[in-house]
Amino acid sequence: MTLFTLAPALLDEARRLGVYAIVRQHRKRALGVSVQNGKVESVGASELGGAGFQVFTASGHTAFGYTDGFDESEATAALRRTAESAARAEGMLSVPDRAIFSAAPLVLDLPDPRAERFDALSLERLTAGAKSAHEETRALSSETRVSTNATVNREDWRVDRSDGTTASWSVPRFVLHHAVTAGEGGSVATVRAHLFSADYEALGDPVAARLLSERARGAVRKALGLRTAGRYPAGVYPLLIDYALAKGLAHEAFGHAAEADSFRSSVLASGGRFRSGERVGRESVGVIDEPVAGDHAYQPIGANGFRRERVEIVRAGVLHEALADIFSAGPGGVPAKGAERAESYRATPLPRMSNIRIELAEAAPLPRPFEEMAPEDVRDLVGASGLFERFPKIVFLSGYTGGQVNPVLGDFVFNCQALYELTPGAMTLYRPAIFRGSLLAALGSIERAFGPLQLDAIGTCGKWGQSVPSSGGSHGYVFLEPNESIGVGGR
Repeated sequence: MTLFTLAPALLDEARRLGVYAIVRQHRKRALGVSVQNGKVESVGASELGGAGFQVFTASGHTAFGYTDGFDESEATAALRRTAESAARAEGMLSVPDRAIFSAAPLVLDLPDPRAERFDALSLERLTAGAKSAHEETRALSSETRVSTNATVNREDWRVDRSDGTTASWSVPRFVLHHAVTAGEGGSVATVRAHLFSADYEALGDPVAARLLSERARGAVRKALGLRTAGRYPAGVYPLLIDYALAKGLAHEAFGHAAEADSFRSSVLASGGRFRSGERVGRESVGVIDEPVAGDHAYQPIGANGFRRERVEIVRAGVLHEALADIFSAGPGGVPAKGAERAESYRATPLPRMSNIRIELAEAAPLPRPFEEMAPEDVRDLVGASGLFERFPKIVFLSGYTGGQVNPVLGDFVFNCQALYELTPGAMTLYRPAIFRGSLLAALGSIERAFGPLQLDAIGTCGKWGQSVPSSGGSHGYVFLEPNESIGVGGR
């Protein structure tokens, strides 16, 4: 963090110009390797760093600017240009916002000792670890093709404000993805498995290595089975979804609709204000976003220099709080939660999720750890719960591969990795199908859950041209009762 020395000079210049400033200094370094079917395809290193700033005039008009690198004279000149832009905004139709002037200062430093190990890493060590994991997965079947991508990165942030705020944090990340492909021609199936850790040496940890191995085995079995699997007929069914798909539902269909800067067109808002107090699910159901230490999307401090807080979007089935920063909170009728994130120092902070999950008050236990649950075990779990007595056929959607959401209407279309029809004493695999419907109907249909919380469904969240790490999940499995407003696509 020793690079971050620009704040005193920039804040002094802001005082001289008679403006208020937020200074964001950011540095990200990364190493990456790609291995395809036994051959190292690419290795590389990257670094990005600089300072971004937001300047406010006394009347609350604002402008953004940034400078690449950490040269003081260049940064000071860029700040002056940004202050000039803010002054010009006073003569335009921009809407002033003085919320930042009433903010309490925060002084907080949250380094992660694991991030300090980044300088000891090398592309050679990362390549060797990725190749070893890759070959282990290739050895599981001669009928599959494997692509492996591994990255390590370190992000450091520091936010300083004219009110005396000085807040900083660091995040280490290791991510490895396997893509396992089976089949030829029109019957190709690709299934993914991943490992995330805040420990750069995760592959050397027996527990983490075993977790990746279990996920790779599951991906190989699923990919091989999907080669000859049929298509499932479209319809409305009782649904069981795993935590990866539940994370997709929480993040894409619910979380984005709860971001306060979208309330002019969100299904969770009316007249630009959050519909707090409205029932949207059973009393047992909650939707929660909060930073989780050691997580892929960990961010303990917002990009404006406020501590990021736990947000209970849904509490006991009722809309409760929203993802808001200091600027969107007032117009949205919700408290500020420090929920703003920025992709880099070049980006404007926006209300964003961190680790989001669907959580039920109670969940039935699993007979074994989630990663060891075969589809047959899932069928037996459903049978033991008594669900087959009410529903002789249940559709189980496994995995999440992305989708689309209309936050204005609350409609969603998600893709899974595989579909299983579960019946007493039988289990049949089908090719992936679309999970579609209304977010409010889906949340209202959640009846029960199985297993402890699984919060490591990771991905990348895109919004307004910015991409940030995302994560979350739910219990191992979540059951949704049949609802005419949600269903499964297919033939």
